[in-house]
Amino acid sequence: MIAMMHLEESIIEMLQRSGPCCLDDVVTSLPNSSWGEVFAAIDRMSRDGRVLLHRLGGSTYQIKLSSQFMYSSSTSSQTGQTTRNVVPIPQVPTQ
Repeated sequence: MIAMMHLEESIIEMLQRSGPCCLDDVVTSLPNSSWGEVFAAIDRMSRDGRVLLHRLGGSTYQIKLSSQFMYSSSTSSQTGQTTRNVVPIPQVPTQ
């Protein structure tokens, strides 16, 4: 689980630095991770709204940070942990 979180943080940092890019660019920028690991991380991040995918054509997809994650990551120099300014979505009670 920690390795997955580190990979997701690396992807977010890369997108913050470079802006939107293609999946292949993300994979090549993370040489210690396999294509499948990067794809799975992007899939998770897409499902929870951290990144947005846009099909450019064929099997080419552009990946970009959602606006709420563009500049919201900060790293604590003392703990090395990453915190995000995430507001939870309120749950609507079912009756």
